[in-house]
Amino acid sequence: MDCDLVPATFLEFQEMLYDIALTPHHRYRSNFVFRGVGDKSWGLETSLQRMGHQASSIEKPLLRNFLKYAGPGDVPSDALLFKLALAQHHGLPTRVLDWTTAPKVAAHFALSNENHFDVDGAIWVSDKETPSSSIGVGYGMAERRFHRV
Repeated sequence: MDCDLVPATFLEFQEMLYDIALTPHHRYRSNFVFRGVGDKSWGLETSLQRMGHQASSIEKPLLRNFLKYAGPGDVPSDALLFKLALAQHHGLPTRVLDWTTAPKVAAHFALSNENHFDVDGAIWVSDKETPSSSIGVGYGMAERRFHRV
C-alpha cells in the first residue's frame, strides 16, 4: 500500500498512530509494535548493521569493554541477550532490533536525535499477529510529513 498522509499538527499525527479499535472486551489493545528510527531511509536494520561490513567483528570487543567498565552489580545477568539489551540502552551499537508497544516511545526515537534534525524520521509498524505485514510510517520535524507505505 502506497500513500502519504500529511498531518497539520503533532496531535493529528498522534491520532493516526493511536487509531486502535476496541476489543470484544471493550479495551483498547493494539496488535501493533512500533520501532522509531531517526532517518526514514533506514530499513529494519540494527545500529550495528548500520556501521557497515565490519559490524560482525566489532560487536564482541565493544561488549567486552562495556562489561569491563560497568560497575560491580550493574550487569545482574550472564545472559547474552540481557547484556546486549543493557549495552544498547546505554548507547552501544548492538545486533538487537528493539520494538515497543508504545507509539510515543517510537516517536521519541524517530524525532529525538539532534544529528538527524534535517531529515524525516520514521516509525515502523508491525502487526504482532502477522509480522510479515510491516509498514513504514515516517514523520519528521523538518517537513512534518507522515508516510505510510
